[in-house]
Amino acid sequence: TGDLNVAHLDGDIWNCGAKHLAKSAGTTPEERQSFSKVLDETKMADAFRKLHGEGAANWYTYWSVRAQNGPWNRGLRLDYFVCSEGMFDEGAGVAVQDCRMLSGEGEAVELDFIAIDHCAISLTLSV
Repeated sequence: TGDLNVAHLDGDIWNCGAKHLAKSAGTTPEERQSFSKVLDETKMADAFRKLHGEGAANWYTYWSVRAQNGPWNRGLRLDYFVCSEGMFDEGAGVAVQDCRMLSGEGEAVELDFIAIDHCAISLTLSV
């Protein structure tokens, strides 16, 4: 849980396809593929993507303060809840119900609302 410093999927990057991303920390192909491999091999899942799908775009947790990207929602999703696959089953003793960014999802971000350059994320569980 927390800042894992990798923008895993294309929808986790506001400017996916920009040439510099292949050499930028957190967005290199090697880092992104490695994150996929770890999730697969450990039977873990990104809670946000598991619940909202790959089509959910513009939901970021990090915005460069130096570039003042918050007001335009030019961000990356670097913060995650990684849960075991079994936690998404209806009959699980503890089950994931929801996962959200506390940033006004998909909208411009008020920089005073976030802590420095990241926003908080939440996970709702049922027991």
